[in-house]
Amino acid sequence: MEYVRVRKTDLARNTSQIIRNVLRGQPTVIENHGQPEVAIVDVIDYLLLRAVTHFHAGDPRPLDPKGPGEAEFAGLDSQARYNRAMDYYLSEQCSSGRMAELLQIPWADLRERFNRLGVPLFLGPGSIEEAREDAENARRWAETARQMK
Repeated sequence: MEYVRVRKTDLARNTSQIIRNVLRGQPTVIENHGQPEVAIVDVIDYLLLRAVTHFHAGDPRPLDPKGPGEAEFAGLDSQARYNRAMDYYLSEQCSSGRMAELLQIPWADLRERFNRLGVPLFLGPGSIEEAREDAENARRWAETARQMK
């Protein structure tokens, strides 16, 4: 992941601009006397990175062989929701489209974040059932977008 380096004094002078840049996908490392001290990342990137780490730390809860359902995600806090969705995704038991739907973020945004963060992007359905699921997710997304207009 590429990042911008900023001196601590510049952070104090340009806080708003630096935060806007971070929100646009530009992680920033704050340096003090040339040494990195703090990294600033967008909160969704942070949750995704923690979810990837959680998955690779092992021992996730058993996954439903039918894939993730809405009821399983009800009542979970943000990090638990991201962890669970990532468990399904990296276990290749749900598509990135379904993951985006579960996390309530646009699929294109999730894909861009995966590319930036180095999360593997599984393209194309692995089965006819997954292709149908992707098509249904796209249909629901389009319907929601139409209703918001």
